Amino acid sequence: MRIQAILVLVLIVALCAESFDYGVKYEARVLKVVDGDTFYAEVKGRVVKVRVLGIDTPELIAERNRIGEYENITNLTCLSLWGVKAKEFVRKKLEGKTVLIEFDRKAGLRDKYGRLLAYVYYPDEKADFAAILIKLGYARVYVEGEFSKKAEYLSYENLAKKSKVGLWSCS
Repeated sequence: MRIQAILVLVLIVALCAESFDYGVKYEARVLKVVDGDTFYAEVKGRVVKVRVLGIDTPELIAERNRIGEYENITNLTCLSLWGVKAKEFVRKKLEGKTVLIEFDRKAGLRDKYGRLLAYVYYPDEKADFAAILIKLGYARVYVEGEFSKKAEYLSYENLAKKSKVGLWSCS
């Protein structure tokens, strides 16, 4: 009887465990934006915390930004203002809406904080949301991690830097 109870418990845990496949796009309803690169969403009937894969937006509080994190930018107050602008942009574009998220085998499913790492797309346009944030200067490429779109994103970042768009105007 005890073995049966253990087997039932293992089966329940296995059925409840989230399972996502790499390269598959899943619908996600964005519930709450935390900052420019993180939000809560409902995916497959569960609320999860999602980190937009491949980017980093400035922290909302100046003291949490680090000199050198955004190349030669030393004006941390300016960076935090762009962090606030990034959060507001993401909130207006995504909060309350359904998007598509996709996982990248190269990056893995979760970051060290347990957040899902995902590319985010508008379902109607199929537009890559991280690419939009980089091009508009709301985000830098997160070079500390590995992901398949890194070279593509770096080319967008270089254009934003040259044009001093968004946060790149802080230098």
